[in-house]
Amino acid sequence: MTRKLLTLLTAGAVSATALAGGAAFAKNDGGDQAEVQAFLSASQDITAAISAAEAAGGGTAVAAEFGQSKGTAFYEVDTIAKGKQVSVEIDASTGKVIQTKDEGDGDKAEKDDITDPAQLGAPLAQLVAMAEKSGGGKVMAISADHDNAKSGVIEVELAKSDGTTQDFAMAADGTMTKVVANQDEDQDGQDEDAD
Repeated sequence: MTRKLLTLLTAGAVSATALAGGAAFAKNDGGDQAEVQAFLSASQDITAAISAAEAAGGGTAVAAEFGQSKGTAFYEVDTIAKGKQVSVEIDASTGKVIQTKDEGDGDKAEKDDITDPAQLGAPLAQLVAMAEKSGGGKVMAISADHDNAKSGVIEVELAKSDGTTQDFAMAADGTMTKVVANQDEDQDGQDEDAD
């Protein structure tokens, strides 16, 4: 009888911990709730920001993300034109250009940065549409890394209408795989051990 009671109490404690952890995961998944809410209520979406940045920077977008600074919500869109990288900030309310910043030649980029829009496999706005269709949310950030100048993984952060976010890795065909928070750390640790 005592063992059954102890088992029931342990099972109840584990269940309560799991429920609390699940609620914490949903609440904290993706970070800052205020930023997510600002994103979800922005009148301009990331696709409009990509178009505005490409027009302003005269290049092709290779990455975009939502951000906030000093009460202003904006999209930062990285474009490439004629080997030069330009970062363009677009106001998330008006769709107007806040600023453009010349980031220099592509040959000065980090080794895993996209330096040629063709490395994405499709226009960034098209990748956004694929991600939103597959993931069932709004793209808050999208970028890509590559290895040895080949196409790489498209990284996507989707915001859901309930205010949660989820990170995904998207394949060229639009297939989305959820990214687990510790997955990258574990992989890095394994890579370091292998060296």
